[in-house]
Amino acid sequence: MAVDPTFAAVAALGAATVTGTETNLSVPTQAVNILTAGASGTKIEEVVVHAMTTTLTPTTVAGLVYLFLHDGTNFHLFDVISVSAVTASTTVAPFRTVKQYQNFWLKQGWSLRASQSIAGNAGLLKVEAFGGDF
Repeated sequence: MAVDPTFAAVAALGAATVTGTETNLSVPTQAVNILTAGASGTKIEEVVVHAMTTTLTPTTVAGLVYLFLHDGTNFHLFDVISVSAVTASTTVAPFRTVKQYQNFWLKQGWSLRASQSIAGNAGLLKVEAFGGDF
């Protein structure tokens, strides 16, 4: 058993905008790659989903963001994050949510991928992952 704790050697950051509408959670066709694990694995501490466009006031509709683990061949639905309807303005902030994880590890060669459920949010939601490579 190790006496000294292990710490991440390099920050692991990944981001992508989810575009198309997902229709199959067993074999997703719209999932985009957010982050691929490093050579010794990656710990993901936090996933952020937020509305982002070229305008200052992106409007979201209620929907879902699906997070998948991809082992290089198969997809595994890992988590589902709710998206709230928000009409952003100069006084109302756009949609943003943060999901923190205590024990979310990706094996070498695995990746975190994401897609979303509603056409009205296509190209509007950005998914970001923050963690560390070992």
